[in-house]
Amino acid sequence: MDWFIFRGEHFTPAEFHAIEVHKYFLSEKAGYDVGIDFAVADWLEHYAVKWRQDRLKKELDEQILEIEKHKWIESEKAGFDLGNHAALDWVVKHAAHWREHQEHCRRFK
Repeated sequence: MDWFIFRGEHFTPAEFHAIEVHKYFLSEKAGYDVGIDFAVADWLEHYAVKWRQDRLKKELDEQILEIEKHKWIESEKAGFDLGNHAALDWVVKHAAHWREHQEHCRRFK
């Protein structure tokens, strides 16, 4: 994953995009370009924690859904419920690639 480093802070591409959007709205409200320094500081102070929590919850919910799909497919193939074994199988075989793909797809969401 590419990281944006700004004034010693590390941001994912999606975080930096959220800051750019935040800067736009701050500037529109102020009637002038507030600058990236102000936008970063304001975003970190007022929005970062909630934004990160919401994003993490959404990612975890999506990951759980993928695990459940995998469990169902593999259990159907086996003819019985594989339960946690299928979940672990998904983690070992698919989790890293799935996370990379999700981050790539969400770069600017």
